Amino acid sequence: MTAITGWRPTYAHLRAAVVGLTVLVVGVVIGRPDAVVIAAPLVLVAVASARRPATEPRAATPLAALTVNEGEEVTWEATLDGLPPGGTAVFVHPGQKLLAVEPAAGLLVAEGAGEAAPGAAVGRIALRPLRWGRRRLGDPAVAAYDGWCSWRWGPVPLAGMRMTVLPMTAPLDATAPAPHPRGLVGMERAARPGEGTEFNKVRPFGTGDRLRRIHWPVSARTGRLHVTATYSDEDTHVAVLVDAVNDVGESAGVDGDQSSMDLAVRAAAVLAEHFLHRGDRVGVRVFGAWGVSLVPAGTGLLQLRRILDTLCLIEPGTARGEDALVARQGLGAGTLALMLSPLIDPAATQQVAILNRAGIDVVVIDTLPPGMEEETGTTPAALAWRIRMLQRRVETTRLASLGIPVVPWAGAHSLDQVLRDLTRRRSTPRLVVR
Repeated sequence: MTAITGWRPTYAHLRAAVVGLTVLVVGVVIGRPDAVVIAAPLVLVAVASARRPATEPRAATPLAALTVNEGEEVTWEATLDGLPPGGTAVFVHPGQKLLAVEPAAGLLVAEGAGEAAPGAAVGRIALRPLRWGRRRLGDPAVAAYDGWCSWRWGPVPLAGMRMTVLPMTAPLDATAPAPHPRGLVGMERAARPGEGTEFNKVRPFGTGDRLRRIHWPVSARTGRLHVTATYSDEDTHVAVLVDAVNDVGESAGVDGDQSSMDLAVRAAAVLAEHFLHRGDRVGVRVFGAWGVSLVPAGTGLLQLRRILDTLCLIEPGTARGEDALVARQGLGAGTLALMLSPLIDPAATQQVAILNRAGIDVVVIDTLPPGMEEETGTTPAALAWRIRMLQRRVETTRLASLGIPVVPWAGAHSLDQVLRDLTRRRSTPRLVVR
């Protein structure tokens, strides 16, 4: 938008002056009093508002960058100072794809001194981002009018706000433990005794035992000190692998249909938040537009923010397939790998097979949107898609034969039973390729 500086007469003011003077002159010349009566108000208004306003307005937007969650409503605010007496300000923030604005047209008219200082007006427009990502909200503008709407200042473009939209998370009420706990800071019950909260047994007092662990009823009955032994509270290394090579389906935002990338990003955010709140170490690998984006395993709320920032930078549909061996780098046996993929690219299946052979517990979370497999039609594209879906069924059946669960993502409870099954399997001897 090109900025128009200074006060300029509006088309309404020019029409009133030209039409009013023309009709007035014609009425006087031909002797028509009715024409003079009709033209007189127009001429009076044009003369009364002929003086250009002396003040020069100044517009400002205090908020330059903001981080919000999907579906969260925020307020864009702009201030205009230097309005003439009785003047009004018009604030415009157009809507964009997957960005809802209120009022619906993104147009707000505010009168001077309404709730601000004299000669100032404040415009507030509600914005609601409907999809994760990082974007710049462009083309906001402001204009000013005098009391008669005869002179206009602007419109002047304003700096667009930089908005980072984090994926929406939801509570994951999963009671199943993660397999292979290793550290000493999580909430998972270990297989070995140690400092923890879950009761193991009562045993005789030994060197290094804490006095607060003494079990006085048994000690008094046996005449020898006994202590309460517990299981260690441990954590698990959880690796969330996001396949961003393909984006299948159309995204209509948080309130509408979801594409495969929407399902993958939101599922990754939910899973990361759940395991981090349990005290586990969580890392993320995104196979997407910029190669492999890696967030090393960590714990705490700061780690969650790192993961969400990485997820919101994903650019779906612009990547090429990565080498399948990249998925295993830095992951050892005992890691729980959660692979989020629509299983469209054969490289995703290769990554899963390599991880499974390395002794890593893999759970494939199918993020293909519901209804995409039932594609109908006789066009070449539809036939090719049906062939690919048949191949996909063969690949998922092969994964199931290897003991790799493939679970469609259907919300927070999708993995509960699968994690229980993996926990029961962890005591079974396995053949691992080193």
